[in-house]
Amino acid sequence: MRTEQLIADLATRTGRTAPLRSPFVRFAGWCAAAICCAALAMLVFGPRRNLAHVVAQPWFIASAVLAIGTAAMAALASLALAVPGAGRSAVMRASAFVLLSAWSVPAAVSVIRAGHGLSDASDWYVCFVRVILIGLIPAGLLFGMLRRAFPLSLGSTGALGALGAMAVGSATIQFVCPLDVPSHGLLGHLGPALLLCGLGAWTAARLLKPSLRL
Repeated sequence: MRTEQLIADLATRTGRTAPLRSPFVRFAGWCAAAICCAALAMLVFGPRRNLAHVVAQPWFIASAVLAIGTAAMAALASLALAVPGAGRSAVMRASAFVLLSAWSVPAAVSVIRAGHGLSDASDWYVCFVRVILIGLIPAGLLFGMLRRAFPLSLGSTGALGALGAMAVGSATIQFVCPLDVPSHGLLGHLGPALLLCGLGAWTAARLLKPSLRL
């Protein structure tokens, strides 16, 4: 079959396709959905009783900003990385992991300084499950967007997508959970983002495989 005939045959099979919007436009839509999910979680679980007191504390602000920043940068980086040849994707990817480190390292250091290890991490599994539940819809929407693109670096794209979605849950749970024990925060709040980041990279080949590969 000649090249011209092959192209014409493929064109008739694939049908009409809509052009993919820019990563920033899709990111804005995803952010709107993620904010709605966070607001719904606040309504379902209720805000922590001492929220008015802790919301002005430097450690609370720093933790919330890092979690939200990680969620936003990871999601945007995954969308940019899913477009072959996107020039800024490498910088965004590095920025997302730098923010994750800036969020994770102080959490681990706080556990070490407390001197109790993980022995006092009571009820961490409750927040662990809640973080995943909050992040499910953002994860589904984000991975749906990624599947409609053409990610070449599947592992990085999957890891960033999962991290972005779960960090939404981690940021939200901080406004819900009344426990400020470092070990509880490390396992129950940060743990799901780290775990799903690894799982996202591991299962990316299946999660992000488009329905048609030419």
